[in-house]
Amino acid sequence: MLFTLYLFYSPAKWICKAFRIRETLVDDILIDVRNAVAYDDFRHVKDKKILLLPQCLRHPNCKARCDPIHGYECKRCGLCDISRISEAADRCNFQVFVIPGGSFVKKIFNEYKPEACLGVACYNELSENMQAVSFIPVQVFFF
Repeated sequence: MLFTLYLFYSPAKWICKAFRIRETLVDDILIDVRNAVAYDDFRHVKDKKILLLPQCLRHPNCKARCDPIHGYECKRCGLCDISRISEAADRCNFQVFVIPGGSFVKKIFNEYKPEACLGVACYNELSENMQAVSFIPVQVFFF
């Protein structure tokens, strides 16, 4: 099923646009199917889990520096929700990465070698990166 969705991804987006159907519908379906397929495997991973957050969640006055491999290193200053998310992630054994773009996903995977990934991003980033990390259980959410 996933193969079929990826095979017809671009034509389906074009059809939605042609018939004035919400283009993100194709991404919604793809993401929901991927999440459902990987859910049980994701639940059972105990170690080496990562949480990928987009940089757009950062506060405008954020003082975090951007590492060329790991992305922004949150100082947990409390200006934005990333510090609270990071604290909850620590309790659930997730390593948190705040990344400025999809190119960081491969760098983080090469360096950290996670066994499971939880990602938050916009539609385009999720669709592209879910396919790139399909070799491990992934759960993603979009905003």
